[in-house]
Amino acid sequence: MKNFASLFAIIFCAMAVSWLCLLVVGASGVNAEAVKSLQAKADEGVIIIGSEGLAGAGAEVYREMACAACHTQQVRRPGYGGDFDRDWGGRQSVATDYALHDNAMLGSRRFGPDLSNVGARRDAEWLFMHLYKPSLHADATTMPDYPQLFQEKEFSGTPAVNALDLQGNDTPAEGTEVVPTAKGVALVAYLQSLNLDYDLTESKRLK
Repeated sequence: MKNFASLFAIIFCAMAVSWLCLLVVGASGVNAEAVKSLQAKADEGVIIIGSEGLAGAGAEVYREMACAACHTQQVRRPGYGGDFDRDWGGRQSVATDYALHDNAMLGSRRFGPDLSNVGARRDAEWLFMHLYKPSLHADATTMPDYPQLFQEKEFSGTPAVNALDLQGNDTPAEGTEVVPTAKGVALVAYLQSLNLDYDLTESKRLK
């Protein structure tokens, strides 16, 4: 019985090690293929941006705020929804688009628009205003305000470059301005990095 237990343990360990090696080697192979593909795109003059630096910090804010619960990052091909008709992207998303992202936040529900190409559709000023108060851009929206991403502060002389241009009832008191916090700046940097303005052979729009 003792010998049987030892034999079973040896066989189990051997299988476990083999399985782990298969996973590691397989993942490395996939990653190597992705990097090889991206290198080929770079040689063709295509630039694919990953979530690093300020955009990487913004990706953490995006995750922290659970933005993926209401937004997707995957443009579907024609015949699988009206993503092209909504101008959410000029082509379908493919695996290579996410190769440089540590964690692809594809999402599964769309209470709001798809964001995989939002960097090509909206500039920083629009994104800051929308995060501060979405109703400034749309009368009917389920997106909440995110005042925690901004701060009101006093200033003298010239307003900050990224101070919000608020009008009407939203105009701040005289001598004060509303500017994004570090988290707000990082989040917008991340959103602007979501830009599918490069072409990929595997993403050609199906006719």
